[in-house]
Amino acid sequence: MINFTKVTATGLLMMTVAFESMAVDHLALIGGATPGGWEIGDGLLMLPDSENPDVFNFTGYLKAEEEFKFTAGRDFSDPTLEYRNESSDPYDVSKLVQGGGATDNKFKVKESANYNVVCNLADMTVSVTKAEYQENPIRFNALFLVGNATDGGWEIADGTLMTWAGGTDPFKFTYSGDLKEGEFKITSNRYNGSWDGPWFFAGVDEAGNIDYSKISPDGNGDRKWQVAAAGRYNIETDLLNGSFAITNAPQNAIEAVDADIAGTPVYYNLQGMIVSNPSNGIFIQQIGDKITKVIL
Repeated sequence: MINFTKVTATGLLMMTVAFESMAVDHLALIGGATPGGWEIGDGLLMLPDSENPDVFNFTGYLKAEEEFKFTAGRDFSDPTLEYRNESSDPYDVSKLVQGGGATDNKFKVKESANYNVVCNLADMTVSVTKAEYQENPIRFNALFLVGNATDGGWEIADGTLMTWAGGTDPFKFTYSGDLKEGEFKITSNRYNGSWDGPWFFAGVDEAGNIDYSKISPDGNGDRKWQVAAAGRYNIETDLLNGSFAITNAPQNAIEAVDADIAGTPVYYNLQGMIVSNPSNGIFIQQIGDKITKVIL
């Protein structure tokens, strides 16, 4: 005889676990091994993989012999949002366990270095391997534009994600898209909802004047970048050398290709076959959606 109550309860539990997994849209790597310590607002942001929302990635610096764990929370009020070490051995970096239990086991690495960190919440696994890039400590894998020049306005949670160049060029970020007349600055984490986490501002020159071609973590004066007119822009920044550039981008890639196609004539003979190099005859010329008969 089938116990429908048990089956129903099991189904509801599985649905609950699935919805909880789907609800995690980021992780923060926190602890003494990280530059931000145990401050969640300063945690190392891990974003979901573009092909698997249960997998979260980060490439960056971890300090040897110091503890770390992961959280999806903004504070420590809900331990079930934490992901800890299933093992009591901190150097066994392989399995995750969701917080809320009696133990709070953490992880450690034996060597200070940049690491590739991967958490899979579907099978509750974690891997930490040394990254290819080791020249300088990496901290940020994501930056977000925040301000009334963006679609999200001053809502931190609606910050506009910039494109990270990746682990081989880890200090470069770009953005290409529309901006409104207004101003913006840059946060490293739109999920913590905090104005206190790491932010970036326009730099200053040697005379102390605002230099919009530079980027700085120094928020003295709350220096924002200014957008004089609405339009499409390209932004490029390099956190290693402190450079920042914003330029007009009147066309996106698709528009540029369409414009090129529209302006390039295609020729056909009178039988409707494409002719690569028409000459000495009558041909059908097509430019965009305009078709005419020409003599060449």
